[in-house]
Amino acid sequence: MGIYPNFCTTLIGSMPRSPELLELKRQAAYDKDKKEAYIERLLKETKKVVELQKNAGIDIPVCGELGRDNFVSFVAEQVEGISLMSMDEILEITANSDDFKESLNQMDASDNSMSNPICTGKIDTSARLVEDEVKIMKELISDNMYKVTIPSPYILTRSMWLKEVTQSAYKDRKELGDDVVKLILNEVEHLIAEGVKVIQIDEPIVSEVVFQRSGGDNSFY
Repeated sequence: MGIYPNFCTTLIGSMPRSPELLELKRQAAYDKDKKEAYIERLLKETKKVVELQKNAGIDIPVCGELGRDNFVSFVAEQVEGISLMSMDEILEITANSDDFKESLNQMDASDNSMSNPICTGKIDTSARLVEDEVKIMKELISDNMYKVTIPSPYILTRSMWLKEVTQSAYKDRKELGDDVVKLILNEVEHLIAEGVKVIQIDEPIVSEVVFQRSGGDNSFY
């Protein structure tokens, strides 16, 4: 692995966010004057996450994704053409609501505590996804020895497709997927140019596709 240890370690998944950070993020969404305080708190808590990993002997630290709503839905904050919708909102729209409810139960998401990014228009394939995270990590780690995580084109395409809404912009899932691939490729090219050494592409739900029944237009993810 070159500059990396033979058995290098890293963190998979996100880290907990404090109630104070969550509240500041909520306030900053509606009050621009709160944004500076939110960014300061985000930097402070990310620094603690990085220090925790270093103290534990982690070779390739991550930011902990403290600025994200969840590992997929955060793209709605970054990309034009994607909107964040609650599970209740999706249930009101989707035609196969019974199947969708069942998929929520299977994925332990039936309490409406999660939101989902839904494609509501042509997506901006030149948009950046994790530029702010990279800036923070560059400030905290001088040698660029850190990892950046982004969702895979597959999980984004599957989670963002809601036929009743998305077909106003894309004729089918494949056409949406073509633009999602362009979006991810654009992000990867920027990350490489910025000196990011490790890029993790998250894909946790292929098993849900493999082992669930075929058919059905909409499901959680």
